[in-house]
Parts: sequence; C-alpha cells; structure tokens
Amino acid sequence: MASATPTRTQSGDLGGRRVLFIAYFFPPTISTGVPGSMRTVKFLRYLHNGECHVLTGPAETREQDNALAHLSLPVNGEVIHRVAPWDIFKKLLGMRQALKGLARREPASSNHSESLAQSTQTSVFKATAEDTDTRSHFQRLKDFIYDLCYFPDQAGPWIFPAARAGKKLVRDRNIDVIFATGSPWSGLITGYMISKATGKPLIVDFRDPWMDNPFHQSKGRFLDGWAGKLERKVVEHAAAVSLNTEPLRKAFLARYPEMNPERFFVMPNGYDLSDFNLAGSPAPPDKERPYVDLYHAGFLYGVRDPAPLLDAIRLLNQKVTEEGQQEKQFRFTQIGEVQLAYDIKKRYKDLLESGALKLEPARPYKECLAELATADAVVNIQPFTESQVPSKLYDYLALNKPMISITPDNGALSVLVRQKELGLCADPSCPDDVVSVLRELRQQHGSEFTGYANRREFDIADIAVNLAEKFRTLSSAETQQ
Repeated sequence: MASATPTRTQSGDLGGRRVLFIAYFFPPTISTGVPGSMRTVKFLRYLHNGECHVLTGPAETREQDNALAHLSLPVNGEVIHRVAPWDIFKKLLGMRQALKGLARREPASSNHSESLAQSTQTSVFKATAEDTDTRSHFQRLKDFIYDLCYFPDQAGPWIFPAARAGKKLVRDRNIDVIFATGSPWSGLITGYMISKATGKPLIVDFRDPWMDNPFHQSKGRFLDGWAGKLERKVVEHAAAVSLNTEPLRKAFLARYPEMNPERFFVMPNGYDLSDFNLAGSPAPPDKERPYVDLYHAGFLYGVRDPAPLLDAIRLLNQKVTEEGQQEKQFRFTQIGEVQLAYDIKKRYKDLLESGALKLEPARPYKECLAELATADAVVNIQPFTESQVPSKLYDYLALNKPMISITPDNGALSVLVRQKELGLCADPSCPDDVVSVLRELRQQHGSEFTGYANRREFDIADIAVNLAEKFRTLSSAETQQ
C-alpha cells in the first residue's frame, strides 16, 4: 500500500498479504453511514506492506450530502470496487406503474381490453372494498415481498451482485484474507458467500449485535428465524469473529457455547487522531459564557431519547432562575436528525425559546468535530442497549473533552465508562441520577480538565496492529492446510 499513512509509533504490518474489505458503507456517504464508513477508513490508514481492496456499494450520494467530503480516496492506496445492487423491488414498482398506466387507458374499440385492464387493476393493485380480510391478506403479502426483497436489511439487493464480483476479485487478485463488517448484515452474508466459494479465511466484524438488537424491526417470524440461521452459518464458517465490546463477545459465547472461545475477539471502534486536525475550527470553550454547553452529534431516534437529559436541564435551569442562584445554566445542542415518538419542538418549546436547547441539522463529519471541539462537555445517549457502545464515544475521546453518558447501569457503555474512567454516567430511568451528574459536571466546570488516563487503549493505530496480526496468522494457517 501507499505510504500516505499518518506518522505514528507503529502501524499494522500486513507482511505482504492481500486483504479484501467488504464494507457496504464507504465514502461518499450521508451522515448515517459515517460510523460504518469510518471503521473501514481508520483500519486502511494504518495498514502497510500489503495490498488492500474494498468491495462496496455504488457512490450515489450527492456531493452536497456527502458527510465525508473532506476525505480523498483512496485514503492509503487501497483499490475500491463498487458494485450496484440488483433491486428487484424497484423493478416491480416500475412494472406496477406501467400496468397502472395501461389500466387507466380506455380504448373505445375494445371492450375486452377495457375489462381486462380493470380486472388487472383490481386484482393486482387494490383489494375489493367489500372484503376487508382479502385486503388485509393482500397488504401482508405486499409487506412480505418488500421485506423479502430487502432481507436481511436495506442492502439485501446488493448481496448477489457483490458476491459474484467478490469471487472473481479474490481469484483475479489472489486475495489472502476477507474481512466483512456489519451492519448492514448483508455485508457479512456477502463475505460468507465469497469465502465459501473461494476457500479464503473470513473475519466477520460485528459493530452491533445482529440478534437481540434493541433497534431491530421485525420482518415477521419466518424472516426473523431465517436471519438467526444465517447468523449461525456466518459465525460457524468464519475463521474469526470480531466484536466491538466485551459484553457483545460474552453474548456470542453464550449463544455459541460449542465453538472455540478463541475464535471471538474484541476490537473496539477506536479513534484516529488524524481526523482531528481542526485548524481553522471555532475557538475552544469560553469559561466566561453564561451556559455550560453540552453537545451531542448524531441521529436521535426510537429509544435513543434525550428526554431524561432535557428534563434534568429544565429542572436545574428553573431552579437557577427561580431561586436566583449564582450557578450557570445548561444548554444542550443537538447536531443531526431527530425522529422521536413525540415532537421535540413542542415538548421542549420552553427550552428552545430560552436558548437552553438548540437543534441543528446534520453536518459533514469534519464540521461536527470542529463544533464539538467548542463544547464544555459532550454527551452519549445510549439507553436499553446491553452490548452496544456508540461509535461517537471514540470521537469524544479523541477530542479529550469532559463526557457524560446517559445509559443504563448494566449496559456495555456504562461498564466501559466506569472501568476505564471515561467520564460521568447516569441511568436514564433514574431522573435524580441525571440531575446529580449535571450538578457534578457544573462543579467541575471551573477546574482544568486533565483528560483520560486510559485513552490510548482506543487509538486505532494500535488496534490496527492487532488486526494485521490476525490477517497474517489466518493467511499463514490457510497456506499450511
């Protein structure tokens, strides 16, 4: 690979191996694809003395929507192979629209054609008004077809063309090892199919749990059961299974007790200091400003709800106002999309009007980092996830900012934060805990922040060394067989 890797004390030596990365998300991408994209980008930056290829989806993101526009590809001499999906559902929709157009025509010369068109329209596109059961069954059928076309996830139409291209790529480029990352889980299935066909060792990389994922939306008993069987096939076939947290590794050991525990290893997302050259960014925090400024960057949706934090901010700010306290008030800035079960602008209208809540649109990755650099403290919001740690934690660590995490006491994030002393934690189900954490943060606000003693453990340059060793070991074992 090229020598464009940022200077570090060490990086991952591939020992001449050729590696195929399977990553559905890769730049350019919208903001929701940033965590998946950056996982692959960070590894690529710190691998040398070998050859890397990336099998990914088409570059369909418009330039103005590209959240990683600051990156120049290739990032470190990798060869990028883009494959378009075979989207059957879109083709079915196109056929539906064409048939609808024919059905709307009324040719005067043919009563037969007219009746046929009406029959087709009724039977294919709408159920009869009298038969609600038929309409219900038909809707379920349409939902099943949709879910099947996008199984196991929205990247499902990419699996077969990517697998076909990947098999040819492995043979033409003499690939030694395959590394497939997910979600989307379609990438892991693609890696499995390529590895099965070529005999090359496969590492499957779980950035999230596939099964038991609290954000999972059911596709019905049949497809959910099929997903579970596919995970088992992928895991049983893989030469190694990477999990991004220790609780997730323990969950896999419990689910696959018959397998060698050494096959499962933890590889955290990590941070890359080369992403944090923020020259020309806004000024650092101003201790004289009237607020303690809290920032969160990323998508807020479903159970990832800021309500416990915003309720605590409302309570503490009211006390400052009503009791004439000399304490600073809090201000929370959300950067990114918000899709909650309630209207955040209505529920927290008072905070918006007072300036204690700011809602900003999603921004490119680099701009987000620059804005976060101005915060007094950064926030993780991660409820109801026993085995997941948000990728933004590692960006926060790189910024070396005071951090609070709103997360359950028994979750992976809480365990990691407490074990490695990575800031303050509060359980979202305990409002008093959230209030106490904010008060503690306010007390610390006037003192100098000295950083995190265990921060270096999450430097991607060091993590890449371990990954390169895995590549070398697996390829050597495959050669000896």
